[in-house]
Amino acid sequence: MEVASIGSAIRTVYLQPAVAPTLETIATIERYQHGQSIYHSADPRQFWYRILAGAARKCAITSGGTRCVVDFLFPQDLFGIGADGCHRFAAEALSNDTAVARYPRRLVERIADSDPLVAREIREAAFQSLRHLEARVTMLRLGRARERVSAFLLELAERLSGEQRDLDIVIPMSRYDIADYLAMTVETVCRVLTQLRLQGIISFSSVRSVRIRDWSRLEGICGAGSIGSAFGHTRIALGPYAGER
Repeated sequence: MEVASIGSAIRTVYLQPAVAPTLETIATIERYQHGQSIYHSADPRQFWYRILAGAARKCAITSGGTRCVVDFLFPQDLFGIGADGCHRFAAEALSNDTAVARYPRRLVERIADSDPLVAREIREAAFQSLRHLEARVTMLRLGRARERVSAFLLELAERLSGEQRDLDIVIPMSRYDIADYLAMTVETVCRVLTQLRLQGIISFSSVRSVRIRDWSRLEGICGAGSIGSAFGHTRIALGPYAGER
């Protein structure tokens, strides 16, 4: 069940290819534009969702109206899962033409009851979400901005490229979204990225693309033994700097 706290908010799971053919027969595809809601907080939990193309953000809205990003959702991420009847968080598209598959919740549950393969794959996906949660909690407990930004880059590398190297990964999030996600100001995020670039740990080939040049130093900054292992020389494309919200 989704719980309303930053550390335990991550309920994104990955749907393995073996289970996809069964569930795709009951899926409907919707497309969303940048900033458009996929579902709102407190909406009835009628569907499970999976990103097919593009990206989205899961966020909480405080009593004062402030948005707080609690997760980013990428292709193949399954989300919106929970045991209660309503969503605890909102989900919004991060890029134009974000494609999302919707699976009727009750029908998926019935299929899982009768199909051991589906049930097993969903269970494995839940285990993966717990591993992601452990890394997320560890990252948020890091005290210094430099440590959090470094851990964020490593987290992206793990989620988006695994062990692949020299891979361009487009992330349609703004620096403001990154700042919300890391619970810091956008000025601090930009300053830390600049520091890492000047130290030769990362390099920017464009305003939207950054390459991790020194994995061992980046891991050393945040104690990557507790975050994850090295994932190769990955190029990660980030959203533009300040001015785009």
